[in-house]
This record gives sequence, C-alpha cells and structure tokens, in this order.
Amino acid sequence: MNSAAHARYSTGAIVLHWVTALLVIFMIVFGEELVEGAEHDAAAGTFLPSIHVSVGVTILVLTLLRLGWRLGHAPPPYPAGMKAWELILAKFTHLLFYVLLIAVPLTGWLAFADWVREEPAMSAVRVFGLFALPTAPLLGGEVKELHEIGSNAMMVLVILHVLAALKHQFVDGDGVFKRILPH
Repeated sequence: MNSAAHARYSTGAIVLHWVTALLVIFMIVFGEELVEGAEHDAAAGTFLPSIHVSVGVTILVLTLLRLGWRLGHAPPPYPAGMKAWELILAKFTHLLFYVLLIAVPLTGWLAFADWVREEPAMSAVRVFGLFALPTAPLLGGEVKELHEIGSNAMMVLVILHVLAALKHQFVDGDGVFKRILPH
C-alpha cells in the first residue's frame, strides 16, 4: 500500500462515517420534533416516532458495524506535526463519539418503554414499518433525561468535531480532513 492510500481511511470506514454523520445530523435537527410532533398532534400517530426509532436503530447498527470494521482496518496515522494535546483530544473525541453513538440509541430504547406505558398508542411504533421495537425494562423517567443529555452532548461533540476538521483543513493544512473525504 502506498503512503497516500495509507494516509486515508478505508472506503468502508468513509462510507460508514458519512452515512452515520448524515443520520446524526438528521436527528439533531429533527429528532426531537419527530417525538414531540406525535405528542402534540394525534393525526401524526406513530409515523413520526417510527422514523425517530428507525433512524436511531440504524445509527446503532452502523456504529456496531463501524466498530467491527475498525477492528480489521487500522485508521491512518495522525500527522507527525500534531501536538500531544491534539492527539489526546482527538482520541478522546473518537472514543466519546463511539460511546454516545451506542448510549444515545440504547437510552432512547429504554426511555421508549416508559413512553409506551404513558401513551399506549405508541406500542404501534414500528422499526422501518416492519416490526415493533423489542420491549425494554421500565426504568423510569431518568432514562429519558439520560437520552436527552446524551443527545445534547452529541450536538456539542459534532460541532467541536466539525470545527476541529475545519481547523485542520484551513489553519493547519495537515490533510486530516481529507483522510475521511470520499475518494
């Protein structure tokens, strides 16, 4: 493998990154509205919550695939000129992304059980219109708060991630951003 190819993520990693990124951005912009719309508009029924749940399930599955992919495909090395604090922050950020990309959908699933208890009609929510979400244990409203905290943390992390990518592209000019761009 030549050094230019080694300086980039694999095609699989790039596809998983961008599909996940688009879905996360969709949820940041519309996720809350998909749930609240159903709470405030009976005509919306379970369609909007089904979209929310289906996208959340997709994010979780893609993240698990991405973790599996990463086990078999090492990421490209960071540029030699990166400062120690930047390396630590980059590694921590990626770890936190993985934690949130798993925790936010899981806490959403756990919170969903409580929502169905409060709103029995929500038991008709379907993942991709095909099947009901498996029943989760009732853990109380605190899980919904954890889901919201995780969602807010994800918003902040996405903003910081984009700003860091732009810094590397336009200030440092070190090619970090190009490593994840489609070929």
